[in-house]
Amino acid sequence: MSLREATLIRLSTLTQKWLNIKKPPRRGRRFDQNVVRKATPNSLVLANKNGPILVSPFNQGILRVYLQSVRHREAWWEQNSWAVDLANINRDGWRLEQAEDATLAFTLADGLQASFSVAAPAGLISYRIGPDLVLTAPLPPQTTKQWLLVDKRLPRPGGVRVFGLGENTPPMDKAGQRVVMWNTDNSAYRVGDTPLYKSLPVAVFQYIDGPALGLVFDNPGYAEFDFSADGKRLLYSVNDTELSYYLLLGPSLPEVMRQLTTLTGNTAPLPKWAFGYQQSRWSYAPSARLREIAAEFRNRDIPCDVLYLDIDYMDRYKCFTWGEGFADSQDLIRELHRHGFKIVVILNPGIKTEPGYHAYDSGVSRGVFVTDRNGKTAAKKVWPGSCYFPDFLNNSVGEWWAELIRDFAASGVDGIWCDMNEPSTFDCRRTLPPDVQHRLTDGTTFPHGRVHNVYSLMMCRATHAGLQENTRLPYVITRSTYLGGQQFAATWTGDNASDWDHFKAGIPMLLNLGLSGQPVTGPDIGGFRGTPSPELYERWILQGALYPYCRTHTSRGTGDQEPWSFGEKVEASARRAIKLRYRLVPYLYSLAYEAAQTGQPIMRPIFFHTPTAETLKPEYYETEFLLGPCLLVAPLMSPGSTRTYHLPPGQWYSWWCRKGRQGGQTYQTRPDEDTDLPLFVRENTAIPLYPDPLSHIPGRSLPSLELFITVTGKTEGLIVDYFDRDSLLAYAVKAAVRNGHLEISVDLIRKGDVPVEYQPPETLHFLLNHRLQQVEFGSSYRSHSVVPDPATDPWTRITVTGPAFPLRAVLS
Repeated sequence: MSLREATLIRLSTLTQKWLNIKKPPRRGRRFDQNVVRKATPNSLVLANKNGPILVSPFNQGILRVYLQSVRHREAWWEQNSWAVDLANINRDGWRLEQAEDATLAFTLADGLQASFSVAAPAGLISYRIGPDLVLTAPLPPQTTKQWLLVDKRLPRPGGVRVFGLGENTPPMDKAGQRVVMWNTDNSAYRVGDTPLYKSLPVAVFQYIDGPALGLVFDNPGYAEFDFSADGKRLLYSVNDTELSYYLLLGPSLPEVMRQLTTLTGNTAPLPKWAFGYQQSRWSYAPSARLREIAAEFRNRDIPCDVLYLDIDYMDRYKCFTWGEGFADSQDLIRELHRHGFKIVVILNPGIKTEPGYHAYDSGVSRGVFVTDRNGKTAAKKVWPGSCYFPDFLNNSVGEWWAELIRDFAASGVDGIWCDMNEPSTFDCRRTLPPDVQHRLTDGTTFPHGRVHNVYSLMMCRATHAGLQENTRLPYVITRSTYLGGQQFAATWTGDNASDWDHFKAGIPMLLNLGLSGQPVTGPDIGGFRGTPSPELYERWILQGALYPYCRTHTSRGTGDQEPWSFGEKVEASARRAIKLRYRLVPYLYSLAYEAAQTGQPIMRPIFFHTPTAETLKPEYYETEFLLGPCLLVAPLMSPGSTRTYHLPPGQWYSWWCRKGRQGGQTYQTRPDEDTDLPLFVRENTAIPLYPDPLSHIPGRSLPSLELFITVTGKTEGLIVDYFDRDSLLAYAVKAAVRNGHLEISVDLIRKGDVPVEYQPPETLHFLLNHRLQQVEFGSSYRSHSVVPDPATDPWTRITVTGPAFPLRAVLS
């Protein structure tokens, strides 16, 4: 990128911020001097001259507070939400106790009593865990003509960290920061910039050696979070006069994530190939170039599952079309499918205003586009030129878009890449004006400024619905989204830069996205803007190969950025890292199932299960991460060949040399044992692996499966081979040390209509952290072997051929 181009982009960014960023008031009229208008076991309604406050249990461990200013005539958020299913109410376990103050009580997962006290006259709500006051309001909610303000304070003694808030750059702890919720195409974002592409208004508070809790604010208009320097006070401001917010009681991070999933919905099941390596650039064109890239991956023995087509595959950038360079698109897709590649194509929301273009004609005839305040269809320039924008908030418009997706994907396209959907435009504001009108199916109208952040979510929902007409496992990847977006799409972190700062920003950004409900996410490996040095790309691919979403992508005008583009040394490192990823695909896929069921992030901060003073140090949690509960990755974040890392409490084993290391301590990596990709396995875990890395992930079960088991006491886990919303093929694994013996069981779980291609393995391999010599089976099998592991003593390898399930074995 030239200096002139960089300067123009920066000036455009500053202009965009000047037009879109708002300054909220610091105070307003208070929701105080309340009287109790209604008090039932289900809700408490306070009335005052400025507007009602509704306090009500929402579900297990979730409390809802709804605010509406009298300045707002029509209440919409009270009974509606695009992110939260307000019919998903379960108040079992809650109790409303009448005393001097009304108190709502609930028993947490660990048996502690949680309680909310509502001081009706003052409009203040306080939250306790046991006897400890954890959250309170120093002031009641406040309102102005255009804003609502919510003030919260954490009075509990002890240090606290503030995480979540979606896509934001380091530092990961948001204490002392202001974070803006306004989906923005910040194409030249720097570390420290706000806002960015996504708005995920989820604040997670984690005490050192203490509880965790969450606050979720459901309003898709412009909003700001302003945290005190110690993280113990939050002022939330939203440019609206109606708001629902929710308190997630915790008291642990896994419980907070479970509650967040209950609130905002389950993560969409993804095809297993989505966890393979993915390659992209702006753009691989014409089609011959994409064939060359595909052939290089196979010839160089580098696994790859997905190739992307950026905007140059289209006819003059018009969505749902193929350009001259892809006149053979049908042959191209069939050929790449034969070689094991999936094709994901980009789509933008802007539809070119061109009579005769089918998407434009059908959209105009069905009245699907947003209008200005005078009812005229609003036009803005994007890649094709003048464009109209679908009103995705209207259900009938979503159905129209889903039909276009269905017909386009019927050509063999495997997934859709939603871009420019903040929505982004080519003018000074860089998005739709705030007075553009949205009309819902029931006739309700909203100015764009009130619902801006939900636009991308609704595009993803319609896209997902269209793909579902052709496959039970739709694949959607999106740049922009809102609360609850995990139900429809995976995400990436937008147009990052090819520099060390953006490389280091990757881990904290992905961790905060995971803590905000987005479990499948990753950055553009190597950086989108610019060309990385060979050393930087090598570092990036080594750790990026273990991100939930693993894609290399780069901009137009940059150097080649395929794994072989930086010389033989880097290519060898990339091949090794990507092959490791492919061995781990069964584990990653099982974590995806857990994320879909309970909201647990695939990529987790090292304090996720043990929030100690050491794990809550930024030098560790911003540079290390957990993959699920079992693996810890401590990548080399700078040009040096070693680093200092911290292991959470418990026993750990080096992945490469398998030597044990005691947790709760800090170590220096050892290049001869830990290699340039330090990776550690927690005790009492069972990690499923493919025995050998593949060139791509087939749409069927493999004939063999390996279980990497580190058991010192007992462990159990679920290994998932296939799942969708209705079906499951999995294996429940248990292992325990008892009376000097090791007992192992593997049970088959099959639910729903599992595709016939998915069947139990013909061979099971066990790698165990014990010296074993014999095995006695309590179930049938064809043959078995027990051999010392050639790499490490005292580990043992056991192979069972033709196992019958349930499998039972005693080893000694």
